[in-house]
Amino acid sequence: MPSVQRAHEVLGKNGVSVLAISIDGTGVQAARPVIDEGKYSFVVPVDQSMAIARQFGVRGVPMTYVVDRNGMILAQGFGPMDLDSAAFLDYVRSIARRGA
Repeated sequence: MPSVQRAHEVLGKNGVSVLAISIDGTGVQAARPVIDEGKYSFVVPVDQSMAIARQFGVRGVPMTYVVDRNGMILAQGFGPMDLDSAAFLDYVRSIARRGA
């Protein structure tokens, strides 16, 4: 989650929204302590019913998606990812510049 926070801080300057969706079955009470402890400032919707997870075809966690302004999935990955790596940030910035 720290790399998600750093990506949020960097990409927010490019008009890109970064969020993490919690799919914990116990809802907000499970997500809130993690968010508070990490002092994360990105949005964390709670998908307790797994509706969003099903819509996106989540196979496990963590899953990472790059979604354009029209809701199209441009890229996805399963497993831990370094969201503040230069390659990932450059990729997302290039999408943002295209207006996708």
